[in-house]
Amino acid sequence: MTTISVAVAGQALLHGAIDLAASEAAAVRGILQQADAAFVNLEATLETAGAWPTKTKTLHLTNADGIASLKALGFDALAHANNHAFDLGPPGIARTRSVVESSGLLFTGSGMSRQQAAKPAFIRTAAGVVAVLAVDLGPQPDIVYASVDRAGINPLRMRRKVSVPSAEHEVLRRLVSRLGDDKREAARAAVGYRIDRPDQAQRLEVFGTEVIEGLEVGSRFEADPDDLTAFDAALADARSEATIVAVAIHNHHWDPNWKQMPAWVMDMSRLLIDRGADLIVGTGAPVLQGIGFHRGKPILAGLGNLIFHTRRSETYDRQGVDVWTGAVCRCVFGATGDGTARVEVLPVAVGRPPRNAMDAAPAPIPLEKPAAQRVFDAMTADLSEEDRARVVLIEKTSF
Repeated sequence: MTTISVAVAGQALLHGAIDLAASEAAAVRGILQQADAAFVNLEATLETAGAWPTKTKTLHLTNADGIASLKALGFDALAHANNHAFDLGPPGIARTRSVVESSGLLFTGSGMSRQQAAKPAFIRTAAGVVAVLAVDLGPQPDIVYASVDRAGINPLRMRRKVSVPSAEHEVLRRLVSRLGDDKREAARAAVGYRIDRPDQAQRLEVFGTEVIEGLEVGSRFEADPDDLTAFDAALADARSEATIVAVAIHNHHWDPNWKQMPAWVMDMSRLLIDRGADLIVGTGAPVLQGIGFHRGKPILAGLGNLIFHTRRSETYDRQGVDVWTGAVCRCVFGATGDGTARVEVLPVAVGRPPRNAMDAAPAPIPLEKPAAQRVFDAMTADLSEEDRARVVLIEKTSF
């Protein structure tokens, strides 16, 4: 296998154009443009005339100039399965795809049907084909997810299952019965308002969460079986043409410590690699998390931000939440001769909102060496010695 490189970064949550003229941005453009393929999660929806917001707060809308900036930065494809893709409903989904594709970028993760949302983006390069799939892990209202005849985003919904000791389980069962929730849900199922599983009578749901008996209190997350079956079909489609298959995941089931990647996310990433993926790239929590490997394949499931036009800058700063540190990673497959990857890491200062609404926003720029080293050390802290040897810190002077 000849080498093929894929560059990725944290989410691009942008409201308009980025100023790429600054000399400091050259290294970020360099690592993206010198890769065979590059993609990023577009955490926004295109402004759409006549469309209505689908939520009461935290809309993130961008424009054609913002998309053009991502292309100029060096990206080949955008992933769009996230919690802001449906901010303007189906009209926003259609408009976003139209503008992105008109710009010359590939697009995956949302569409006018589930089939379109799930279809991989194939980045065709001289070194091979990189397929990108994008899925949202939730939690979100069902209305945002695409179906056979409804626009939306591509789902791979994670369901939380809680375990409690037998005594507590019985207390909860009695509580549900006294509240009448079991009878209420049974009546809804009888007329088709919800579809129950065959074992529904034996299951205990407490305020929407399944609770099972166990030795101690705990919880785990499992993929929706139907979503996983649909994902497998899309993965097979991608695998049939691609040299490398990358999966972009977006997740809002965060741990209390946002910098800590939930253990189940790493488990889920390993599962997706076992099913045929070569690279997992994740966003959701707006902070940088550690990286991992499975069978030599990179798990970059918590890349935080690349561009972050939040309206909560002062709140994040006041609370000490570091949303302004990110990383661009270039994964080089085939360099070791066994199909696994070397990961080159360029720590960056995240692109902030513009100071003036009429100005282009600052671009992400590389961190200086002392800060870059600290970021790199934190990202690789939990790696084994073998996997640590696969990761390299690169400097802005490399480009």
